[in-house]
Amino acid sequence: MRRRLLAFAVLVACSVFTLAIARSSFSDPTPQRVGSAACKECHDKQYQQFAGSAHGRAEQDAGRVAGDPGCESCHGPGSLHVQADGDENSPGFKTIKRYAKLSAQEANATCTGCHKAGDQFYWQHSAHARKNVSCVSCHNIHDSKDPGHAKLLSQPTTTAVCITCHKANHFALGKTAHMPVAEGEMTCADCHSPHGSAGPKQIRALTVNELCLTCHADKRGPFLWEHAPVRENCLNCHEAHGSNNDRALAAKRPYLCQRCHVATRHPSTMYDLPDLANSSSNRSLNRSCTNCHPQLHGSNHPSGKYFTR
Repeated sequence: MRRRLLAFAVLVACSVFTLAIARSSFSDPTPQRVGSAACKECHDKQYQQFAGSAHGRAEQDAGRVAGDPGCESCHGPGSLHVQADGDENSPGFKTIKRYAKLSAQEANATCTGCHKAGDQFYWQHSAHARKNVSCVSCHNIHDSKDPGHAKLLSQPTTTAVCITCHKANHFALGKTAHMPVAEGEMTCADCHSPHGSAGPKQIRALTVNELCLTCHADKRGPFLWEHAPVRENCLNCHEAHGSNNDRALAAKRPYLCQRCHVATRHPSTMYDLPDLANSSSNRSLNRSCTNCHPQLHGSNHPSGKYFTR
């Protein structure tokens, strides 16, 4: 009799344990991958752009990237979301990642899981990362505005994305002497890497001069006579984004030159003390100091110590 009771008790315990496991599995099952095609049924517009983008091509050619690229590589396994069938009150509906509701760190962690070479190599130490800028602040994976959706930008151009935050630089680009950004000859990303770099201000070089000289090669040198502030930093005399002075200078001449050359070998002119009566000074006309000293970036002439003609 005791054996029968013991066997019955064991059977009941096993049944209760099995029921508890089954109920737990039913209430909180583990989501599984269902494939990108399952997403298409409800999210056709997003799927179509995804399929034509670099992300979609990576899924079609599994040899392009490691792992299993697709919708679920970014949004997580979608079986429970699919089973919810659009019911937002269902617990399974919210198991999919929605990047608009994620923190910048969480969203960026997904992106940098794949994008961690090239420019993105510097992302973790970039100014944007330190200020909690999210990848999806600049990129729109399913509704990008750039032609051809090559960069999946949230605006039609790279510059349009940058100026949504960098208002001061936007205003500078509208000054009389400016970088040819508005004309479409270059973009912000020609000088700056939005994902970070080894140089200051996320520039695409180790120094400002190295960056400037990629275009202004005639100023590179080496020169027999070097102008110290020029060799130090182009921004000693020029504004990077634009200025209302010619050649994007930081100040009008001769006042720009007088920031350093406060005592000159010239007779009393506007270089030294104010001389309002001497209105005919050739140094107050045209290009001022550079009327006589035009080779300010350096000179190879034997008598070019003072950067004269």
